[in-house]
Amino acid sequence: MTTKLEKDVESLRKDIEKLRSDLGIALSDVGTLGQEKVIETKDRLKAAVEGFEGTALKHVEHANEVIHDEGERAIQASREMVVRRPITTVVVSFAAGLMAALLLERRR
Repeated sequence: MTTKLEKDVESLRKDIEKLRSDLGIALSDVGTLGQEKVIETKDRLKAAVEGFEGTALKHVEHANEVIHDEGERAIQASREMVVRRPITTVVVSFAAGLMAALLLERRR
């Protein structure tokens, strides 16, 4: 009876060692798969960010062009107004400056 018990214990010990070995391999595989997923996700995010940067840069460049063009038009219109009506321009500028000074004085 003791020999059967010893055989069973030895068999159980071998099974536990096999289970430990299989578990180590499984955990290693899970770690490798996890790393692969992280790398894959990182690559996808990098590609998405690069695509977004390109799109955002195009929008910013377009907005910059529009702002520049509108600014140039406003400056040109101002210059034309000064040439056509110099006294009116001086009076309007003086009045705007006076109003700004009064508003700023009230806030103190």
